[in-house]
Amino acid sequence: MTQVSRIRLPKAVEDQMHGALRKALADLRTEEEVGEFLEDLLTPTEKIMLGKRLAIAILLDKGYDQRTIHSIMKVSVTTVSSVNYWLKQRGKGYRRVIDKMKSQEQWKQFTHELGKFLEDYFTVHGQLRKLRKF
Repeated sequence: MTQVSRIRLPKAVEDQMHGALRKALADLRTEEEVGEFLEDLLTPTEKIMLGKRLAIAILLDKGYDQRTIHSIMKVSVTTVSSVNYWLKQRGKGYRRVIDKMKSQEQWKQFTHELGKFLEDYFTVHGQLRKLRKF
């Protein structure tokens, strides 16, 4: 699990670091540039963790219940609940990203493939439930 030093940096330094990260991300122009930066910035575990959080937010947005998402994504119920809280109470960033994704053509292909995966997953595992269609 990713760990942060117990020795805290001064708030001003943390703010400068976060600002530099936001600026670096905002200045990237293409998906390739972002991918290269994330490849250098994040560990494989961090990439999986962040990808799962976004997938959880997408599934919640689509109306899937938290237990189903927990089962599909192989994450704790606490993680799903945490993403749900951020998405519903404070999730301006999640909401902005999901809304942008919905406006793109790839969204239809992504949701179709995800829906097929979910249908296959629950059929194979003998847990076919009524799933909300995309």
